[in-house]
Amino acid sequence: MANHGVTFGTKLTHSSTKKVAFSVSDDKKAFELRFDTALAAGVGHPVFDGVEKTASPISTKVYSAVIPATGKNVKTSFVANGFGVTEPGTNTVLILTVNDQHSVAHVTAQRDKAFTVTLAYQAKAVTDIRLTIVVIAERDAAHQGASALVAVTDVGADAALTERKRKRPRA
Repeated sequence: MANHGVTFGTKLTHSSTKKVAFSVSDDKKAFELRFDTALAAGVGHPVFDGVEKTASPISTKVYSAVIPATGKNVKTSFVANGFGVTEPGTNTVLILTVNDQHSVAHVTAQRDKAFTVTLAYQAKAVTDIRLTIVVIAERDAAHQGASALVAVTDVGADAALTERKRKRPRA
């Protein structure tokens, strides 16, 4: 099966918020979607702009976008970058969905910590990329004073990099 790869369109056809910057590489093999203020969910009293202090034990945020794309025999990785902090009795989760595939990551950090979540994506053919990111922060009832935060700053893909990795000779 020959790899024809994927090319990404230059504009989003859907974005659930206008507070994002979308850019595509000159060869249209890579894109980056960067949030003006990180997509974030928090419980307790997290210190971060855009996350309200809440007594609720669960907080969620969702972002969705549609990126025009064309390609056959597609193999690439989608990467979400962000940061988070948890305290005992809390949990944070990031769900990254691309078309019919998804990755679920439990983001655990006792202190502010950066993270990267990767979704290895394969498809016979694509006409668009339907991207959804869900961030969840929760706290159990036994730790009512605990706080947690999970925030995604950007998401992207680089099909050219994925192709180069596959073509690298094995040692």
